[in-house]
Amino acid sequence: MTESEALDIIANQSRRVRDEWHFDWRSDAGHAAGALRLALRHAERPTLLAVVGGASSGKSTVFNNMLGGHPVSCVTAKGHATLGPIMAVCEKHRAAVESLLEEGELMPGFPAVPGDLAEEITGKTDGLYAVYHPLETLQDVVLFDLPDFTTEASAREGDITLALLPWFDRILIVVDHERWFDRQSISKLRAASSRYGQERLVLFNRTCEGELQDTDRQTLQAQADRLGAEGMVILEFRRGRGFCRFAPGTLDDALAFTQKPRPDRTGALRRQLTDAANDVLNQNEERAARLTTLEKNAHAAADRALPDEHGCMTSLMVADERKHLEVISRVLRVHDARQWMSNLSQRIGSALRRVPGVGLALPSAGKAPSAGDPNEADRTAVALAYAEGVARRQVLDIRRAVDNSDFWDEIRRWADLEPESFEFAWTESLRSDIERLARGMDDAISRWNERVDRECEGLGSNVKGAVGVSVLALAVVLIAVPGPVAALTLTSAGGAIGAALTKIAAAGGAGALFGKPLGRLSAALTEKLMGSPELDAVRDAAAAFCDRLAAFGRDRADAALREAQALVMRKNDPLAQALEAVRQVSESRS
Repeated sequence: MTESEALDIIANQSRRVRDEWHFDWRSDAGHAAGALRLALRHAERPTLLAVVGGASSGKSTVFNNMLGGHPVSCVTAKGHATLGPIMAVCEKHRAAVESLLEEGELMPGFPAVPGDLAEEITGKTDGLYAVYHPLETLQDVVLFDLPDFTTEASAREGDITLALLPWFDRILIVVDHERWFDRQSISKLRAASSRYGQERLVLFNRTCEGELQDTDRQTLQAQADRLGAEGMVILEFRRGRGFCRFAPGTLDDALAFTQKPRPDRTGALRRQLTDAANDVLNQNEERAARLTTLEKNAHAAADRALPDEHGCMTSLMVADERKHLEVISRVLRVHDARQWMSNLSQRIGSALRRVPGVGLALPSAGKAPSAGDPNEADRTAVALAYAEGVARRQVLDIRRAVDNSDFWDEIRRWADLEPESFEFAWTESLRSDIERLARGMDDAISRWNERVDRECEGLGSNVKGAVGVSVLALAVVLIAVPGPVAALTLTSAGGAIGAALTKIAAAGGAGALFGKPLGRLSAALTEKLMGSPELDAVRDAAAAFCDRLAAFGRDRADAALREAQALVMRKNDPLAQALEAVRQVSESRS
């Protein structure tokens, strides 16, 4: 991207830096880009000169007198009459200036409003009044009257003046008698003006009678020196209030100041624009690094509440199934070895009990849900309750990750913004998916039960009646065998299954299980049921349920992150590329 292209983008879009991304971007920086573009492209343009000063200092009177006494800028006894910029252009340059305004190359964001030399204009905060005159004394000067920038009563209008300051090659500073010795105002204006290499002339406007002493003149000269002014003019005392035409020759020195060759300010404008670009790009790089950490933590928070495959299988079982599984788990000492039963329910329930208003009832670790509860007998109702518990925990953990992040700490300090609050809420698609997956698990377990019954046909009643052979088979295969089922070999599974069945039989005093029935059950589990399509279907149904919860967590994390991501400039954004181009031009020149 060339410097010229970068200046076009920054001049027209720089407000996005503050309004969209909330960076600390000075309002005058965008205008500095526009002023630099104007200086580079239009070397033969007229000089831009502004009359500035405090409220009731006499700047509008000076402006009107420089225009031959035409009452263009409204002068009243009440201060702060000028609300927005007023521009006076010689007819000689009318076509050129109107072209610059139409093309947005002069003060973009301030559309031109036509005015008249006989009209008393107060100006607009969102427009640029333009009048045209035939005066030869100002034929190569575009003269501006700007609002007061020194008092809190006109803070908004003063911001306009300070924002537009980079455009002007020279400024006339009008200081009334009450502010002659105001060091603070003088220092503020010098600091703002010096940044842009502007030549300054100060006009001290007398508003009290009496002879001006030499000591006063010396003091005023010292004030002019503090302003970095090339000279000073003392406007003599006049009676009355409102607009007054000056005596001939009063502004000769001021008019001579306007006729000097225009200073080259491109270096000063580049420096200020580069400094502003560097500040924003550095802030953006730090913010992007914090965003990367936040993205990682938000997704990790969404994953922390997710169950594993076994957790999904057991949590999706209805009350009767879990009652048998808990009996078997106690025999196998699973609570001590793997804590499979209700492990996730405990953790979720503990977290949810700390969240006011959740009130979700989950099964406790030491007590199986009642088979008389219709909700606990319906797999869809169980699945919905379990999914909501996991989802609420995901939302809670994501919110903590966002609220406590370094990213939002920085945003709070600099932009006074807070992340948007969010809670869990069922959506139609999520509820529909959970219900569909619950029905899939129901079908898979039904097919598994049918397969177990076929393979264990003929086993004794001690095996099939007391516990339920399909539940026993599922418990042994999924719980008693250490490690993921998918990683088991038939040999390793066989030993574990045999040991588990022996332990169950011994603990239950079921001697009839020994011998052929026990061997047949062990063989059926190892040879017929391990790796069967029916077992795979149960595992796949549980995995699909876990995947849907994981997708919900990712989506919720992504939604929470979008607000943060919108506060970071992407490298491919044209404005970011323009700021980088400005920085590179500066580095190549240094």
